[in-house]
Amino acid sequence: MARRVTLARVAQDAGVSPATVSKVVNGRAGVGAATRLAVEKAVEAAGYVAIAERQRPYRGVGEPLVEVLVETLHHPYNGTFLDGAAQATEAAGAGLVVRLLSAVIDEDALAWAQKLARAGRVGVIEVTARYSKARADALRTVGLPLVLVDPLDEPRTSVYNIGATNWAGGVEATRHLLELGHRRIAYVGGPPTIACNIARQHGYMAALHQADVTFDPSLVQHSSFTFEHGLDAAMQFLSRRQRPTAIFAGSDLAALGVLEAARRLRISVPDQLSIVGFDNTGVAASSAPPLTTVHQPILQIGEAAVRTLFRLASGDAAPKRIELATHLVVRESTAPVPTS
Repeated sequence: MARRVTLARVAQDAGVSPATVSKVVNGRAGVGAATRLAVEKAVEAAGYVAIAERQRPYRGVGEPLVEVLVETLHHPYNGTFLDGAAQATEAAGAGLVVRLLSAVIDEDALAWAQKLARAGRVGVIEVTARYSKARADALRTVGLPLVLVDPLDEPRTSVYNIGATNWAGGVEATRHLLELGHRRIAYVGGPPTIACNIARQHGYMAALHQADVTFDPSLVQHSSFTFEHGLDAAMQFLSRRQRPTAIFAGSDLAALGVLEAARRLRISVPDQLSIVGFDNTGVAASSAPPLTTVHQPILQIGEAAVRTLFRLASGDAAPKRIELATHLVVRESTAPVPTS
């Protein structure tokens, strides 16, 4: 695991005293040109950022800023998350800088982290499935905290992360359909390797097992938490001779895709097909029919991510993993299993 680089470590690498390194990084005189150059090279190679450099923006006119990396601004999850994060940063007298992951993913991780530290960032929040050990190690090296937010590729005890009770949400969604009499229940999941999708599917499978319903792998499809995946998967499921009577989608966007597939195939929802989503974003209540879905407290996740980041930046302890509770919101897209 990468550790924060100290002034003493830089001094050792450069073959000089810590006092000499301090003079160089703080721009003081009394150091020869050759020695200064050697120290500067050692500083850059190690990724060292002086405390004075990190704190310089705080002593100026600018406000403290939190860097947030997202994969897209088009997903309703991210919009709600950023709303919560913005409220929390405003309460802390700070601001948000939102950046697409694509803008930084090809940058040298250490140079990127140094740039953020010298710009006075409080830390970084990543809302992405593409966790990077290189970025995490680089941030640790320059002394900036990192908080990951679901969906992410796996829980890590070495990285602070926040999400929802995805397994419990999967159980509750599937159990609701089972209680309505459904037995052929399909699952339209997201990327198969990310933790939140795995947990939702395991919840789905656990509920089936508890109801003595045999799990059928042919009723599961994975791709992405998108409208397009929901549409494609549902078109395949619903075109079968023995089609499912209910579909649990791993996101609201995928559930909207399922709704569109049912419309194209002239399958009535919920009379002939029940649909459950996951997230309870704004699109769920405004769909036709309004979507039964698992509510995850996305706004509160955004607030918790910012609060955790500020605790870490202040040197306070924080839990490695925070999970906020989900619950089912029943609307008009689910009904008892068709009798014929």
